[in-house]
Amino acid sequence: MAVATNQPDAPVDPANAIYVNQGDDEPLQMQSLCMNCHENGMTTMLLTRVPHFRDIMVASFECEHCNFRNNEVSFTGTFGEQGIKYTLSVAKGDHQALSRQVVKSDSAVVTVPELELEIPAATQKGSITTVEGLLMDTASNIRLLQEERRAADPTTAKLIDEFLAKLDSCQQGERDFTVIVNDPAGNSYVESPGGNPRQDALLQAEHYDRTRQQQVDIGLLAPEEAQAPAKQGEMDASDPHHGPGAVGASALQKALARIQGDKAEKIMSKYTAPEEVIELPGHCMACNADAVTRVFQTSIPYFKEVVIMSNACDTCGYRSSDIKAGGGVSEKGTNITLAVSEQDDLRRDVIKAETASISIPEADLEVTTGSMGGLVTTVEGLLEQIITALRQTQTFQLGDSASALDRSTWGTFFHKLEDCMALKQSWTLKIKDPLSNSFIAPCTENPETDPRLTSEEYQRSAEEDEEYGIDHLKKYAGEGLNMDSIDLN
Repeated sequence: MAVATNQPDAPVDPANAIYVNQGDDEPLQMQSLCMNCHENGMTTMLLTRVPHFRDIMVASFECEHCNFRNNEVSFTGTFGEQGIKYTLSVAKGDHQALSRQVVKSDSAVVTVPELELEIPAATQKGSITTVEGLLMDTASNIRLLQEERRAADPTTAKLIDEFLAKLDSCQQGERDFTVIVNDPAGNSYVESPGGNPRQDALLQAEHYDRTRQQQVDIGLLAPEEAQAPAKQGEMDASDPHHGPGAVGASALQKALARIQGDKAEKIMSKYTAPEEVIELPGHCMACNADAVTRVFQTSIPYFKEVVIMSNACDTCGYRSSDIKAGGGVSEKGTNITLAVSEQDDLRRDVIKAETASISIPEADLEVTTGSMGGLVTTVEGLLEQIITALRQTQTFQLGDSASALDRSTWGTFFHKLEDCMALKQSWTLKIKDPLSNSFIAPCTENPETDPRLTSEEYQRSAEEDEEYGIDHLKKYAGEGLNMDSIDLN
């Protein structure tokens, strides 16, 4: 494996190249035994961050005596909250798609449907490569014992040769194909040049809740626990509204936002004090020690009732808060528009649900649904988090391979956002939420008299009703069933 900085001294193999920011820590090198020739080789270890992903530890070994090489990637954090499935469509002759970086954990399953190819979990170590490199490594592994197969079973060897020819044609961009990376641990990643898979015409990213068997496979559950009877309210994996890749009704039960620390609780307490606080026993999300979860319901004027679930751990000090919407599902979606022209506007409180999208026309910015999760912050804090998230894409967008036009475009874009932050110009913040779970605080007692804030309801589209399960609920209502008896969790 080659580790390439922003200014590589020599060309590197694209199948084994890892591009690292100049600001990253220096690699740690040490001598270690080569398992191939039993001479001393060199192991290089580097801690780096993959944009829009997480911190990883890259380790490579190279022996100068026999030229044996080996590399692997380990993850310095924890499992993702959900599994992740990436689907990348690669068109014939699209060499940019073949050059996209791929982080594959050892728990990921890689498939190429057009070739009927599947790389099961745990058959390869975690690696960071490109789409081209992934196919190249697969072909190399299959070819290792091809001569032995040719001598023992010529018919099977011939079929494998035909398969390898198809695999090579995909690697060289001579045919259309699709790569699917499905990782229940949530530790895999496929690069999106724009930094947002939702706006990438070639890439789809789907988060899903793990099934019991997937939790066993990655070590989150003991095998005997998977054989236990399903708990009340636990849905079957094949349920389209609650299983992996669920859509619809389950989305309605998600928290509006999950915030580390007690920031959310402090913001909510400004509006009204809770009438009753319920304390429940629970576990810390960080260290799994016993912890207390405090639950209380409060009402935000001119918005809705919300339920705050605050978790505090006395063992490690970790604190987090979940905010969930109270009451039923809103009949219509909401468009919120704020004209930002004063410092007071930057200090307004904002609740941005995961279902909301954001746009700032003056900066040509659009943040699609689910891109940043749920947030409880201020207008200024929201813009800061957007800028921080976008700057993390510079490894891919502003590296040594970026064109002068790309550098100029991104530089101009960040200048616009910084001008908005400094209020060098007036700008507009627009939040669209199909479930009406987002909120911007007014500067007057009545939002209708706020000169810079408008909130308009709109009728959801059929696609939005399907995505969030509204049509699923209407079906029950049309059949005359009691909605209160239906468990959507």
